[in-house]
Amino acid sequence: MFSIDFSRRDPAQEIIDRPERLTKSHWVRILRELRLVNCWLGGGRAALKELQLLVAEIAGRDGSRPVRVVDFGCGSADLGAALVSWARRKEYRIHVTGVDWNPLVCEIARQHTARFPEIAIVRGDVRSPPLKPGNCDLILCSAFLHHFTNQEIVQILRVLAPVARKALVVSDLHRHFLAYLGIRCLTNLFSRSEAIRNDGPLSVLKGFRRQELEWILRRAEMAPTSLKWRWAFRYVLVVPTEPVLPSPCQGAEANL
Repeated sequence: MFSIDFSRRDPAQEIIDRPERLTKSHWVRILRELRLVNCWLGGGRAALKELQLLVAEIAGRDGSRPVRVVDFGCGSADLGAALVSWARRKEYRIHVTGVDWNPLVCEIARQHTARFPEIAIVRGDVRSPPLKPGNCDLILCSAFLHHFTNQEIVQILRVLAPVARKALVVSDLHRHFLAYLGIRCLTNLFSRSEAIRNDGPLSVLKGFRRQELEWILRRAEMAPTSLKWRWAFRYVLVVPTEPVLPSPCQGAEANL
């Protein structure tokens, strides 16, 4: 195991990226176990905290402004459901659109979120999103972008940026041998899904180091307002998409 090369991202394809191998019953088990893993390891909470801060800012002091969030690679939309539950308690008006390319996953997500009228699930490809520019306030990509190459992620971020009025929120895995060891032990002990036992450790190997995320952002010509490490072995970054207006002084200088 320790002969594994952690210095670069593993290009291998995960089982869940090969839909011909998976039936709906496979996906039901996979998504149920993914929800448990996220709950145990805090993967969802890492992104949720940043989303809550941004939603509160957009909604305003009186919470009257509606907020639209799009979650790409939504899986069973458990993060969307958690965000809506929080927004209800705060009396914020929110709508979440979960997007996934797999029709079976979309079907399961609709069943999982049936009691949340604030959530809509649509099928779509992140590389050609079914959304118009400025169609939402926030875009979330949680444990999703590691399925793509660095150059593909650069192009995805460039495509997504015009869609969100406020920001992109990205949460993904930190490639580290302790994270690999932990998820390998956890999935081998508790998972009944071949895909989870294979893809859990592989996802870590396809995860990121900080300098790789910084390279991706430079190539996409984006500057994050924050790039944070969160337990357990997650990076969370917030990339503003709203235009930065010049200050009055800058405007005066431009007219000289």
